[in-house]
Amino acid sequence: MSVSVAQQLADLIVKAVKDIKADTAAQIPEGKTTDVNLPTVATEEHVEMTPARRAALRTLKGTTHQLLATLMPVDLQIRDLHSSYLQTVALDVVTRARIADLIHSIDPDVTKGGVHVSVLAEKAGMEPRKLTHILRFLALRNVFCELTPDHWANNRCSFPLRTDSPNTLCNLLGHFREEIALPAFVKLPDILFDKDIALAHSWDAKQSAFQKYYEPGCDFFESLARSKDGYRAERHNKAMIEVSRSSGTEAACYKGYDWNKLGPHDTLIDVGELPKIGSTANLEFEEADFLKDQPAHRVQGADAYFLRHILHDWPAKTCAEILTHLRKAAKPSSRLLIAETIIEPALVDPQSPILSNGGIATSLSHTSNLIMLTLFNAEERSTEQFADIFSSAGWKLNSVSPVITFLDRFILEAIPDPSWK
Repeated sequence: MSVSVAQQLADLIVKAVKDIKADTAAQIPEGKTTDVNLPTVATEEHVEMTPARRAALRTLKGTTHQLLATLMPVDLQIRDLHSSYLQTVALDVVTRARIADLIHSIDPDVTKGGVHVSVLAEKAGMEPRKLTHILRFLALRNVFCELTPDHWANNRCSFPLRTDSPNTLCNLLGHFREEIALPAFVKLPDILFDKDIALAHSWDAKQSAFQKYYEPGCDFFESLARSKDGYRAERHNKAMIEVSRSSGTEAACYKGYDWNKLGPHDTLIDVGELPKIGSTANLEFEEADFLKDQPAHRVQGADAYFLRHILHDWPAKTCAEILTHLRKAAKPSSRLLIAETIIEPALVDPQSPILSNGGIATSLSHTSNLIMLTLFNAEERSTEQFADIFSSAGWKLNSVSPVITFLDRFILEAIPDPSWK
């Protein structure tokens, strides 16, 4: 008798849990999985994302979701999906009210039995019963825990909501709420169905949902810079640091590619980096516009060009223009290194109970894809799309190296196409 799809998924879940536990024990002597209800940053949050750990975590996330989709009544699945925006709303409420900070300031180690909701509400300027509804909505999702009726404590999943936690995401959540989610996402359907077909079908950055409805004539980064005292620009920068940290250690963002291909005296140009980063890294910094030709003294002067999460901010036509400028300045031996997310379609795989790309394990990458579409009329791309862009700009895709993080991050290497003119 053949094994049902549901049983195959359940078996994969059991194996994934075993693999994660084994990897934790290998990296942390006598290490055990941290209880989700403990008010702490789990030790295993800092372990290396080994290939085995990455595969097991992605399998666990993808199969758990697919098992629910397989066994749950479909109408309940769709209702839950459609109401998922309320999770954003609830997180916005508690981050704006600094609930995690308040709990930590009063009962950081849960020795007092938690903090009564009336105390939290008074300090946050809220009505107690309304705050209770928000907290219980989140507690269902393991964010905060109710120790006894109306007494609340932080837990592992609420720690990122603390402003002083080493794994805080407060800047990221605030940035999404004020600069992206509210002003832009809610307008995306309107532009996709705009009666002006040219607008609805446009990939011009100036016709993005963000520019059309939020800051007409002003692009996303310019709107950040225009904020009072540059507050939103500063928060955006902090949010990007939180994104990188939550994706893995900073070094992990570069692991996977063989950097020994570059010699000890080779010149690498990091295209699009910030001045303060260049100056603090004991590197030479030079201002340049990647939408224009490279400075004359840099022509034939770089052994490698490195662009990290630059191209996903731009439509394909502009990406080709950026890379064409680099190709014109490149030596025959130069390398082009592109650090980007790669997304693939979620195809039904006859040989596996899981969708071909891992299903919901790739959710953050596809979320980023819709963010790029909304803000810039841009997108995350597949390997084939990158290869096409490279080809149009005089480069040939040479290799694709996975980066050692949970996400779908890769470093694509391209070399000059000698037949390009």
